This record gives sequence, C-alpha cells and structure tokens, in this order.
Amino acid sequence: MKYTFIFLLILSSDLLSQKKYDFIFTKDKITILNHDDSLEKKIFLYNGEIEEDLITSTTPILGKTFFEEDSLHFTPVVPLGWDRIYTLVYNHSITYFKIPIPKNYNKLSVVEIYPTSSKLPSNILKWYIKFSNPINRNNVYDYFHFINAKGDTLSRAILPLENILINRDKTLVTLWIEPGRQKRKLIPNQLLGSVFTPRENYRIIISKNIKDSNGISMQKDYIKSFSIIDADRSKPNISQWHIEHPKKESLSPLIIKCYEPLDYGSLIDNINISYKNQIIRGTWELSNNERIIQFLPKKKWKLGNYQINFNQTIEDLAGNNLSRLFDNEIDNTEDVNATNQEYILEFSIY
Repeated sequence: MKYTFIFLLILSSDLLSQKKYDFIFTKDKITILNHDDSLEKKIFLYNGEIEEDLITSTTPILGKTFFEEDSLHFTPVVPLGWDRIYTLVYNHSITYFKIPIPKNYNKLSVVEIYPTSSKLPSNILKWYIKFSNPINRNNVYDYFHFINAKGDTLSRAILPLENILINRDKTLVTLWIEPGRQKRKLIPNQLLGSVFTPRENYRIIISKNIKDSNGISMQKDYIKSFSIIDADRSKPNISQWHIEHPKKESLSPLIIKCYEPLDYGSLIDNINISYKNQIIRGTWELSNNERIIQFLPKKKWKLGNYQINFNQTIEDLAGNNLSRLFDNEIDNTEDVNATNQEYILEFSIY
C-alpha cells in the first residue's frame, strides 16, 4: 500500500499540553508514529470539521484502535474517502485532515451518452449515460437536468425511480423520460403536455458534482445539445433492414443497416446469430447513431446458412418495439397476437 505522510501541529484543547505528533493517514488506517505508554490508547474519528464544543454530541466513525510495532493504529469499519475533511481526537487534542487524491487517479467522466444522435423524436423514452468509473448512487437524479433554449430547467422530465436503473458494474445509468407525459391520453400528458416540443433545441447537463464510488467528483459538467423532431409512432420493421454479408473464412463483421436509430439498452443481449442450431460467439457494436449494428465473430465464418434472431423487445428511441407501439391505445388488441411472433433474418455465405 502506498502511504501518504502528513505532519501536523495539533490544535489542542489544552494549550499547556500542545504536542507535535507524526501521523500516517490512508483510506484504511490511521497511524500515530510517536506513541508511548504515557499517552492515551484511544483514537476518535469524526466525519467533517467538528468544532471542539460539538465533539461530545457527535457520533464517531466506527472502527478499532490497537497498538502494534510501537505505533497506535485506528482502522475504520468503512474505508475513508479521498479529499474529505475528517476530525481526529487523540490525547485531548484535535486534528483536521484530508487524504489527498492520488496524482494518477482516473477521475470520473462521461464516456458516452445514448442516443448519440443530435436529432431526436419528441416522444423519446430513455437515455443511457456511460461513466468511466462506478458511480455513487446516492441522490443521483439530482445531477441530471434537461435545459431548454431559454436556459430553463424542464420540470418533471425524468422519472425518479426509487431504485435507479444501473448495470452490474455501476457505470451505465438508464434515465426514463416521464412516460406519463410521453404517452398520449394519460393524465400527465393531458395536463403538462410532452416533455419535448418539435423544432425546439435542448441540452442534457450532467453536473460535475456527481461522484464516483470513491466520492470523487467529475472535473466539469458534461453537456450534450440536441434538437427535437416529430414524434415516432411506427414500430421498427426488420424486413426493411439490410444485411451486408461477411466474407467466407474471415473474421470480417456482419453488418445490419437498420436505417433508423435504435434504443441502445434494448439491443444489449437481445440479438444472436446461429449456424446449424449453434449460437455464434462474438461481440456486437453500434455505429452511425445506433442505425448500424455490427457483429464481430470470435471464429472465422464458415460456408452455409445463418439465422439472426431478434428479441421482440428491441425498441426504437420512442419505446416502440418489434411487436407493439409504446403509445398504443389501451383497448387496442391489434398487437396482442404479435407477442408470440418470431423476428428472424437469414443470410448465407457461399
């Protein structure tokens, strides 16, 4: 472990007993180097900069104090955070300190935001924000805002779910635009209208104050500008998609041109390619504003017939999937029988 040495003059509550101590502060342990048996064998640690007269009424951080190798140590139950102020009380003296962020630390940033297109339908349903590091989920909705051309923050634009939608490694956040406003004939839509207006410009702003799992914020706000076009009220149609066949005995990609932006999240793990009833292993990539899907196989393509299977839950940006319209009438049964339909495209390599 790389240690950070910080030497401080103690702010003593007893001016006649001021003494200089040598500390080592790390996230996992605090060490007092020049401890001797005549001194107290207890360390108290608190979050924030606590004034002396408030110490006794403040709850200390849970941890263990122990003596080892001629030094006194304190190990917190939960590791301390970088760049946060802490108050340490030892031998009737108070010390305020921070653990500095390592110089080579990879600070939090937005890697990508989906959809990537700058022209979006007014009934867009979901956004996906991909971060460089796992994020802290506390109050996370406070850091996402949609702004109109006048600089006003849109109210009731984001659906604040009790449990935020986030992937397993906590780097991909899903934001739902308020469905009650995007779906016609629902009360929020009738009272407030749709969140976005066609032929208007907007920005999504991700505040630099959002923190990663280590409590470190981004260095600057992330801003994406976009314009709104008319609502999309048509289902994606795979029969209109075009396949560019890969070359035989090669690792060249299979390319599917969809001709319309698709929803990033609904494509993940919802397409597979089979050859003689065996799934072909490889990776999927999106490009051209999520209009093109590419598949890169792990093994060379063999001669023969292939089948591409699409899950019916694959959506466009407005939440219309392969089997139904998001904005369908509640009593409309037109799409009910489509739920069991298979969505398959075939191609051959000769």
